Amino acid sequence: MQITVLVNNAQDIQPTQTTAMLIGAAVAQGHRVGIVDVGGLACRADGQPWGQVRRLTHQTGNLADLMRAIVETPPVAMPLLDTDLLLMRTNPARDCDRTPAHHFALAIARRCQDSGVAVVNQPNGLMRAATKLYLLELPEFTRPKTLVSQNRLEILEFIHNLRGPAVLKPLQGTRGSDVFVVSSAEDNNLNQIIDVILRQGLVMVQRCIPGAAAGDTRVVVFNGKILQLHGHAAAIRRVPAPGDFRSNLHAGGHAQPAMITDAMNNVVTAIGPKLVQDGLALVGLDFIGDQLIEINVFSTGGLRHAEQFTGQSFSDYIIQSFADRFLLVPV
Repeated sequence: MQITVLVNNAQDIQPTQTTAMLIGAAVAQGHRVGIVDVGGLACRADGQPWGQVRRLTHQTGNLADLMRAIVETPPVAMPLLDTDLLLMRTNPARDCDRTPAHHFALAIARRCQDSGVAVVNQPNGLMRAATKLYLLELPEFTRPKTLVSQNRLEILEFIHNLRGPAVLKPLQGTRGSDVFVVSSAEDNNLNQIIDVILRQGLVMVQRCIPGAAAGDTRVVVFNGKILQLHGHAAAIRRVPAPGDFRSNLHAGGHAQPAMITDAMNNVVTAIGPKLVQDGLALVGLDFIGDQLIEINVFSTGGLRHAEQFTGQSFSDYIIQSFADRFLLVPV
């Protein structure tokens, strides 16, 4: 089938990223693969969505070779309605300077879906879950006590009432950027921290879960269930670097094998149907202890280390599942 992968920038995909692994799996399975970035989209006079697509012709080679081929392949104008699967691997939070382009990309994706193209994750779901506010749509038992506000006094009062440490972060952020922990409402740096986050918009404040200093667990959920192969879950434990409480790998954390607890299973069982209903087929859930602290719906990662630790090819399974689901075969 024809798979078109929509990314922030086609020339910036790294061989270590989950996006590269999915592209590699699709190529290895014999699918026709094209890459288009948000800056290469257009809606023509007849209302049809088009893209400047880099069409891969390489059928062999490692991921580094494939990513090099993407960079070296000139884009060609192509009607996006000719694609069978539009795989959304964008991340607007990492590309704030082009926010309008990302809004346009979601609108183009929705137009493709309305015309019969399979889109994963679905644009309406991505719009709904575009910020961490989506977390508040989930049952209270699944997440820590949370406030989202831009009112300083309300934020201070919420932290005071927690009677313990709190985590503050931008409502729309990624990779652990501008995430802070304070011990109480009397923390000397609290007002300065609030200032830093308010410059970006709203503040999300969460009760700091006991054990947070030991790191978190990224669990990949596929079609509403924990992604598992032969009894192995696509999950990694992310451990902070010395002197840092953030466990994000891009913030210096490192990955370890993870264990799925009964409580994590209960959370996924509770929210899985909603993820499916909202068209969010491939999602990364971040747990501290047994509570969910973030849902990653844009370009979720974690497969590289999960495959290394378990020996399972989750990326191959995902692409094959897409082909089976949409009743299409490689040609």
